[in-house]
Amino acid sequence: MTILNDENFSEVMADRDDQRAILRTRSRSYIERKVRKAEFATPDDGWYVLDNKLQREVKLAKDKPRSEQFEDQLWVLLSKMGFKYLSRNRLCRIRYDADGSSAQQIDVLAVDDECAVIFECKCADSDLPRPVNFKSEIEAIGGKKAGLHRELRARFGNPDLKIAYVLATKNYIVSQSDIDRLKTFQIHHFAEPDLEYYTQLVEHLGGAARYQFQGDLFGNQDIPSIENRVYAIEGSMGGVRYFSFAMEPERLLKLGYVLHRSKSIRVLPSYQRLIKKSRLSSIRKFIQNGGYFPNSIVVNIDTTGKDLSFDRGGSSISDANTSVGILHLPPKYRSMYIIDGQHRLYAYSDSDYAESNTVPVVAFIDLDRQKQLKLFMEINENQKAVSKNLKHTLDADLKWDSKNLAERADGIKKTLAQELGEDISSPLFNRVLIGEDHRTEARVITLEAILKGLNQTKFIGKFTKDAIRESGYFYTGNSKTTLDKTKRILCEYLTYVAQTMPDEWQRLPKDNGILTINDGITALIAVFGDVVQHMVERKEIAPLTTSPEKIMEIASTYVDGIKGFFDQLSEVERGELRKKYGSGAPTRLRRIFQQWIQNQRDDFAPEGLAEYWRDQSKQYNIDTYSRVADIETRLRDDVKEVLMDAYGNMWMKRGMPEKLYTYLVTEAAKKNRLIENEKDEKTPWDCLMLIHLRDIMQHQAQWSNYFQKRYTIPGQEGRKKEEKTSWLVQLNSIRNNADHEYSVSKDEADYVAAIHDWLILDDGESISRISADARAPAPVLADSDA
Repeated sequence: MTILNDENFSEVMADRDDQRAILRTRSRSYIERKVRKAEFATPDDGWYVLDNKLQREVKLAKDKPRSEQFEDQLWVLLSKMGFKYLSRNRLCRIRYDADGSSAQQIDVLAVDDECAVIFECKCADSDLPRPVNFKSEIEAIGGKKAGLHRELRARFGNPDLKIAYVLATKNYIVSQSDIDRLKTFQIHHFAEPDLEYYTQLVEHLGGAARYQFQGDLFGNQDIPSIENRVYAIEGSMGGVRYFSFAMEPERLLKLGYVLHRSKSIRVLPSYQRLIKKSRLSSIRKFIQNGGYFPNSIVVNIDTTGKDLSFDRGGSSISDANTSVGILHLPPKYRSMYIIDGQHRLYAYSDSDYAESNTVPVVAFIDLDRQKQLKLFMEINENQKAVSKNLKHTLDADLKWDSKNLAERADGIKKTLAQELGEDISSPLFNRVLIGEDHRTEARVITLEAILKGLNQTKFIGKFTKDAIRESGYFYTGNSKTTLDKTKRILCEYLTYVAQTMPDEWQRLPKDNGILTINDGITALIAVFGDVVQHMVERKEIAPLTTSPEKIMEIASTYVDGIKGFFDQLSEVERGELRKKYGSGAPTRLRRIFQQWIQNQRDDFAPEGLAEYWRDQSKQYNIDTYSRVADIETRLRDDVKEVLMDAYGNMWMKRGMPEKLYTYLVTEAAKKNRLIENEKDEKTPWDCLMLIHLRDIMQHQAQWSNYFQKRYTIPGQEGRKKEEKTSWLVQLNSIRNNADHEYSVSKDEADYVAAIHDWLILDDGESISRISADARAPAPVLADSDA
């Protein structure tokens, strides 16, 4: 190992030119060598054939140790960020004591004109994250920091050099005590989500990602020698103070920070979409060709509680609501949060105009993060649609502290769903899509799937805007403690499932995996809610006082039943569960899990289980489909006769909406292209579907003139047209289901039978009774069911 000094500087540190030469080797996850074919036998000791196409040689490769691969990933990332100097390899040593007798080995060292970053890398040689205690390592680093900083500032000739120390970990679960210890010694922790986030950011931004990285490491620390004064106009909008000014993009990039919605960003709420490379490239090209954007970049200045200095000008306009002067911006990293305009700003990063152009800026002062989020959402309301997954992510922050109890409960659940995917100790770590995460083979679970499961449990409770309707099992009255307790219990449960069914838990969607896809997770959480409810009702647990470990110990006697189902599950049945049931798959799986638990514990009898399997037996399908066919034939004949009486030969053109007529003519033409015998050709009326009859009945004044009297269910005469014809919508839904792989329920069968009796047998008693029962008003509540 080589100690860094002035004489061997170029041997230890790689400048930008040297980095380009090293980058190719360190970007690979393997090392390689060539052997002569005449001497080659079988590769051993981890070597394998990489290329056998050479004439005289064979190219062999060997995977680097995981720890070395991890260090290389970081090195490549920092090089792509554009750091001026990087340590060439893991053999770099830096002195840290006063007399220079002791030196510390450094895994990765990155140095720029203004800052240096020292990385200590720890990577577990395992496939799954495991707990670890880094107490001794952290304390050792803490004791050497001062000496290392002194040596680096001297070696690089910069007494103001900003220095950060980072403990980078992979496949380790870092304990809370170690997290606290890192904070005490002012050491940053860089884990898998950070590496993933910055790798994505570098892919989109290139070297400009360094600004965001520096904001993370040196937030609210002074930026040496930056000019922080701008000419500004002070004003007020909606009672909120703001400043308007122009400044060079290069300066704003150093001061700015974007709250990207990422597991890496720990400043909450974080709300920005990750920058899109294609959009950035097009804007950058536009700027390079002399283009400009007249609209302002919107920021929030974080003063960290200090007064913002504004030197007002000597002269002013009487009665004006604005002031002109010199604004002194905080000369610190991460002091200006970019609310809107990140693409415009970052497009300047590699532009010829980054220092010569100015961009207009509107700056608010010390907006709390909730107001920043609301402002972001208002600005982007009519822009690119926010995905459902990102909306859930933003909602978690927006509703967390809401005064509306129903919204706050929703915020707890959405935060819980995120943390199950973000917490490295959770079995769902890196398997949940959060914000705008990229989908991978394993990361397929949406926040919506987790929320669907949670909403079928009694974990959080039911709330109106200002009252608790039903307190949840784990609701403590405090959002944070409710979240922590529920998450601990769910993690215990999911860990138990993962450990007792490891093969099933690791199965990917491409391998017909069931448990860790959206439908499986929804069902898994929902059935755990059933188990907890059963244990509470039997007084086996007191949810707020029984420890999570004890709850799971008791719950395991139920949950073990699920394993039996997967032990006997065939590949054919897997395929059916994945493809056959559509939106009904989570319910199907939940009922299957309940049944297998009941097979093990006959005291477990959740509500609706027996009825579900009765209805799933398909015993009602044949009779129901036959009745629907009779009803449809009667309706088609009757409606056609009415239209022909009303419009004669123009009955189709005048008797239905133009859009429907065009559709039916087109469908008939498509079908007839494939029919050889003219006698078998279809008419547009032959292509009519059941639901189209409702469209015809409601066309113009036809409902009131021709159909209202004969097709209004007895007892519904006083309702609106939409309600009077809703039975056709319900009948169409049952008809479509009965025609496919679906088991008609008893209620659905009774409904069709009642319609059949009314229309075919002229007996409206049953449908009147069913209709009256359905009309009974349900209580309207603005609540959150969890």
